[in-house]
Amino acid sequence: MKIKYLSLALLNIMCFSAVAAEVNSLNTDNSFFKDSKFEFSTRNHWKYLKENASQPKEVHSAWGQALTLNYKSGYWLDILGFDVTYDNVIKLGASDYFATRNLLYNDGKKPDKHNAHGFNKFTQRYAKVKFGNKDVNFNGKAGWHSLKDMGVISSSQNLTRNSYLGYSGTLKYSNLALSLAYIDSALPRESAKKVHFYSLDRKSEIDNIKTAEIAYKDKVIKLDYSYGVAKDYIKRHAIEFSYKPIEKLTVGSQIYGSTALKNHDKMKANVRDFDDSAWHYAADVEWKEADWSAKFGIAYTDANRKGAIGYYGRHIGKNNRGRYNGMAAAGADYMRDGEVVLSSVLGYDFFKDNTTGLYLNYGEFNYKHETLKNGEINVFNIWKPTSGTFKNLSILSKFGYGWSYKTMSSKDITPKLRDGHAQRSPTLSAETVIDYRFNLL
Repeated sequence: MKIKYLSLALLNIMCFSAVAAEVNSLNTDNSFFKDSKFEFSTRNHWKYLKENASQPKEVHSAWGQALTLNYKSGYWLDILGFDVTYDNVIKLGASDYFATRNLLYNDGKKPDKHNAHGFNKFTQRYAKVKFGNKDVNFNGKAGWHSLKDMGVISSSQNLTRNSYLGYSGTLKYSNLALSLAYIDSALPRESAKKVHFYSLDRKSEIDNIKTAEIAYKDKVIKLDYSYGVAKDYIKRHAIEFSYKPIEKLTVGSQIYGSTALKNHDKMKANVRDFDDSAWHYAADVEWKEADWSAKFGIAYTDANRKGAIGYYGRHIGKNNRGRYNGMAAAGADYMRDGEVVLSSVLGYDFFKDNTTGLYLNYGEFNYKHETLKNGEINVFNIWKPTSGTFKNLSILSKFGYGWSYKTMSSKDITPKLRDGHAQRSPTLSAETVIDYRFNLL
């Protein structure tokens, strides 16, 4: 752990906060300082997987501790501001094949636990602008920043969030919103190293990803359409819809599609996820009571690949995270060509601020006259106090058992048949996440 970088970042932001406090004491009307927020948070994250789908039985495990400083300024002249996020990750433990858990930095090419390291980075550092009023307004960012469901791009968090270099902005008018984004590089969740976007075979660099989104939202309906292009590689569509006729009931649907461009077509057939296009269709229904909830979903994937099983890949090549909010995105990602998957999430609050539940998936698809069945059962528990001493604490734990089949390789999910039949491949998984947040300003 590089303590000096964490200490320096903390010192700099604390000094800035002291200046802000002094300015406030002078009764200034400058919202740049008055509306500033400074937060220190910690995350302890452990992930475990035992599987033998593409190799002899192996354990994939990683454990780390993240320390995060997050500063958000107000707006100078109610127009311009900046935000900074600094992350420091400490390695606590790792097995061989740790890199698949996306927690620790892999300083090597082999799946060796000795290649696991912590890292530190300024995950976000961007300028922000805003214009307008409550009815019509624009918010934009430029620099390194995370993008959660901005068009066809998204960000996800393990020990840290992935972030992108580029521009993004949203124009809102009443219940309508138009968003645009342009990105050309990334900082992955598990690394401080700047990377570019690449095709799945890493032979073609994706120069940039552009995306646009138009959304409508009121108390009953949410409708969102996004379109994006990874230059010369993939075109992507995303449609998300939800309808809430009464307070307890929500009905939803999602459609996601990818169409190949020239650099995708250049890849060898055994590397790419699909040939010409891949589509995923899903629908779900959710019922919520005060102390329990139940959500059920069904989905189907069409992703043809000649002589093999195709797949709807959520992400647009390497080093980015694609937008996806369907229920099929579980441990095994149930999005193979011709696969129908049934999903459910059941939760019950046995006592205040604590939810215990089950997450279940069951999928089927056909390959060479063989019906392949796969699924998983996960038990989870979330404790998140809403008041008292521990109101900024959150503890998630889950473990599960899954069953699937032997694959051709870790990169090719086509079934590896023996005498014309699939070979069973069980999995065991577990995960814990402990978050705590301190508001320093």
